[in-house]
Amino acid sequence: MINRRQFLKITGAGAAGFLTCGMSSLVDKEKAYAAGQADSGFTPDLEIALKATPAEIPILPGDPTGVWRYQGQVLKGDRASLVNLERSYLGPVIRTHRGQKVRIRFTNDIADKTIVHWHGLHVPADMDGHPRLVIPKGETYVYEFEIRNRAGTYWYHPHPHGLTGPQVYGGLAGLFLVSDDEEKAAGLPSGEYDIPLVLQDRAFDRSNQLIYLSGNHMEQMNGFLGDWIIVNGHPDFSLPVATRAYRLRLLNGSNSRIYRLAWQDGHPLTVIGTDGGLLEKPVQRRYVMLGPGERLELWVDFSSYAVGSETALVSLPFEGGMIGGGRMGRGMMGGGGYVLPNGAQFPVFKVKVNRREKATSTLPQRLSTIKRYDPADAVNRQSPKRFHLVMRRMTWTI
Repeated sequence: MINRRQFLKITGAGAAGFLTCGMSSLVDKEKAYAAGQADSGFTPDLEIALKATPAEIPILPGDPTGVWRYQGQVLKGDRASLVNLERSYLGPVIRTHRGQKVRIRFTNDIADKTIVHWHGLHVPADMDGHPRLVIPKGETYVYEFEIRNRAGTYWYHPHPHGLTGPQVYGGLAGLFLVSDDEEKAAGLPSGEYDIPLVLQDRAFDRSNQLIYLSGNHMEQMNGFLGDWIIVNGHPDFSLPVATRAYRLRLLNGSNSRIYRLAWQDGHPLTVIGTDGGLLEKPVQRRYVMLGPGERLELWVDFSSYAVGSETALVSLPFEGGMIGGGRMGRGMMGGGGYVLPNGAQFPVFKVKVNRREKATSTLPQRLSTIKRYDPADAVNRQSPKRFHLVMRRMTWTI
């Protein structure tokens, strides 16, 4: 650690040599990883082979849909660390534990250049999937990092410049779950009662092939919206549950759609986690807004429901959403209806209670400990810097 005066002295005396040496070392290291060479001093607890590859998946009745998908294999460590979602184009769910050392050998088997970004994970810069690190078809990039995050729900997806949207839309996405000792002590529902749910919207042509950006100017400005709501890769998704408690992990994997989530029957949402991991304690809300890339964890108890009953998670209407274009769609609003605009009301997925089980877990009142920072400890507390933010022509100016 150096102070500002020391930094200016160093950079002023020899900035050219300092920057050249640093960039040269960084480029050499990146080339080594791109060639598939792992750090000989890194001993992983978990090693995974991950590949992006083209595939055809039946999503709608009729012709299969051409997609890109991640396929994975555990090379070293617990095979339960990799969980495939049944009949889904989505990548496998990767399960890790805080403090675990992970090596992931990523191979690109699609025509476009691509790279993987670990969304929300605390990793070194050359492990973060920056667009400068993209690799062409046939090459491999080796990731090595230690899991430093708190227990929570994170995800992984492509990050090439200008191609992130269409590659995610084409199927390249997956969940990355982290556990820790605090989470274990809380006794939350686990195993088959810990359910990942990836929410996406998609548009299809008459041959069941994905449509991305029709050329409509408003869609290019505001983001592309689909007319089918897809959950875990399936339209009209229905979740079978027993009369007991569940942990639901939701990811908004849509490109542009915003959800205002609530239970159809009016029960409040019991929130136990968000993007940063588990909360300190559960909170209840009538609804929760979920933007693209955001995550939400819910604790839900179905013990009071009768076997055979149904409910649904819905997206409530709201004002201020971006207007969906006037493109005609085939989707869930009756076939031939307009694309669902942001702010429309619609069901996200159904829940059907199909069996009785004795409740084996109760809602913990303490989930985790979050470190708090005291403003009085700030080094500039006596002379705070002030910034003025101004919105001009859809751009924030400081």
